Amino acid sequence: MVLKERAWELFDQLNDYWVEIVDARFTEREIDLIRTMGEQDLVLDLCCGTGRHSILLTGQGWDMVGLDMSANLLRKARHSMDENKIRFPLVRGDMRQLPFKSKVFSAVVNMFTSFGYLPSEEEDMKCLEEITRVLRQDGLFLLDVVNKNHLVHTFRKRDWGEFRSFYLLEERNLNDSAQLLWSRWVLLDKKGSEIGVFDHYLRLYSFLELKAMLCKAGMNVLDVYGGYEGQPFEQNASRMIVLAGKV
Repeated sequence: MVLKERAWELFDQLNDYWVEIVDARFTEREIDLIRTMGEQDLVLDLCCGTGRHSILLTGQGWDMVGLDMSANLLRKARHSMDENKIRFPLVRGDMRQLPFKSKVFSAVVNMFTSFGYLPSEEEDMKCLEEITRVLRQDGLFLLDVVNKNHLVHTFRKRDWGEFRSFYLLEERNLNDSAQLLWSRWVLLDKKGSEIGVFDHYLRLYSFLELKAMLCKAGMNVLDVYGGYEGQPFEQNASRMIVLAGKV
């Protein structure tokens, strides 16, 4: 199965509903983990979405640049920046062709499973190579994705969640090799009327697969966490958060 070329359109279509989904996340815990990288000169928030990480980090004195392909999410990020009276560069761009000079950033962060939506593994690899290119020597890359092994062993074909203004019903399927996760999200308003149906695919990686790709891209794994509190990574951990350094 080939993933959609314009995967970011999913987030454009979800629009305000996606904002509610990510607002339900524990952003402060994610920020605490990002800060364990230590003070950084200039950080790229790759697939920044609504800017929820960059806005808080900028408020704490970090120099941030946000990049996303979703025009809708970037508009919401700018609105949030205005509300918080915070300014940092926001760029609309493709993670496979980062619109930055080489060796610009001291760190890159990619949070909340924003990696794996590209049409092929080769394009995921291209993204990692681009991250290496824009990192300074010894620069850091923090990648937060779902743990493939946990998802496979706890897999449920159906699930649901409740948010402020809607319910989300999810139907899921894994291909035979457990490399692709297909999801159908059905959104219902609080009266039970259908708002919309959204299909998408996500490519899944094990730790060893991701480690090999990072090495090929010119980065070494420095640490791996199983959650936002920095707990050690285990096979049953729900998250796989990899800290890598440019060689």
